[in-house]
Amino acid sequence: MRILSFDTSMGRPGAALVEVKAGKPRILALSHCVTNAKQPHGLRAEIIDAWAVSFVAAHAAGGFDAIVREDFVGRTSKQSHPVYSAWGACDRALNKFGLAFTTSAISQSSVKKAVAGNGKAEKPELAEAVRRLTGYAGDFAVDDESDAAACALAYAINEGLIAKEDD
Repeated sequence: MRILSFDTSMGRPGAALVEVKAGKPRILALSHCVTNAKQPHGLRAEIIDAWAVSFVAAHAAGGFDAIVREDFVGRTSKQSHPVYSAWGACDRALNKFGLAFTTSAISQSSVKKAVAGNGKAEKPELAEAVRRLTGYAGDFAVDDESDAAACALAYAINEGLIAKEDD
């Protein structure tokens, strides 16, 4: 099973492609992009769209069995608008390939609880849990890459494809 996952933000979204075979997950690819906060939201969303199109195009030949993203709940419209603009950019990128997210977004605390065993795990703890579960020895360029991988792993755990570390 191949799981495409996004950790979506306007400033630095991340993506991961995780494969699960015989109950063992491994990271196939990671990516992120960085936008400039001084640029208008519309331009930044287009940059994210282009990045997501490029990532999906590079890996589409192998297909995707699930496409997931981490949830976001903002406290204000000023906080929510940029993230939802980035979500829309990823949606548009997927739609260009006839694809769509296959499940509801997974809450941040649910990702952390499933992968690290603690719904309030800090980013370094989550990255270390991703390494333990996948055996990944490479570098995460930014924490958005490990967060995207964690989202894919949370999906796999929730679907019973892999076991939690404590199982």
